[in-house]
Amino acid sequence: MRTPAPLLHPRNLHQGRYDLALLCKKYPALIPFITHTPTGLATIDFSQANAVQALNAALLAAYYHVSFWQLPEGYLCPPIPGRADYIHYAADLVAELHNTPQQVPTGKQIRMLDIGCGANCIYAILASRSYGWHVVGSEIDPQALLIADTIVNANPSLKGVIKLRKQDNADNILNGVIQQNDYFDLIVCNPPFYSSAAEAQTVNQQKWQKLGKTNQGRNFAGNSTELWCDGGELAFISKMIVESTHYAKQVGWFSSLVSQQKHHKLLVNQLKQQAKVFGPIDIRQINMQQGQKSSLMLAWHFS
Repeated sequence: MRTPAPLLHPRNLHQGRYDLALLCKKYPALIPFITHTPTGLATIDFSQANAVQALNAALLAAYYHVSFWQLPEGYLCPPIPGRADYIHYAADLVAELHNTPQQVPTGKQIRMLDIGCGANCIYAILASRSYGWHVVGSEIDPQALLIADTIVNANPSLKGVIKLRKQDNADNILNGVIQQNDYFDLIVCNPPFYSSAAEAQTVNQQKWQKLGKTNQGRNFAGNSTELWCDGGELAFISKMIVESTHYAKQVGWFSSLVSQQKHHKLLVNQLKQQAKVFGPIDIRQINMQQGQKSSLMLAWHFS
């Protein structure tokens, strides 16, 4: 079942234009990055990675009471409104799981697993601060895990509600992360999009060409484990689907972002094939729209 997409989820705090005056007040380090459009509107240069990171830190400070959020150069700096949309749409599934469709359950009794939390730890932060959930973030890159741990421990509002686990085996996604006595109401995942560094670079060059600018690098950055893997997102999510059958009783909803339209049908068909072996699977395709950018969340639940 495919759900139509409004502009942003109704519970998303980031509707409309950014309130840059508020953000600068809450996070003064944003002030040097403020520029103005030809019509006089305040904005930032979204092609500059430092400006995007300062904007993210300001959003987290103003709306989620996260006072410290910093990333070293080269790590993925995700746009927060879109990431928040994923969490809110996924929260609707959690509400449905608990038979409270009009009210999302809150508190530490709800447990979420973020596969590949990255150095930014953004899904864990948004889920814990929006709903008070207990979140486990898994990550294969030890340096990214160290940075995420630094962010969590630097913010009293995050300590005790976000836990981090290292994935030691690059061939596994869920295996080795979900432990024997675990239960998670929800799994979220932002998989590596590309199949190689070369593919990521090509897409990046095409983006700058469309903007009529020379290649200035990736404004949202991202290192190898965050952006590409063998087979790209199709192989990653496909493997996640296979591994999910081992944890059907330990997870309410499995979910992942799917960036490429051509992969949607292939992944849904794979889930339908799995249902022939493992019994009914509730499959959801939820479209999300942030400005001119659209994305899709694929979610599945073993009935």
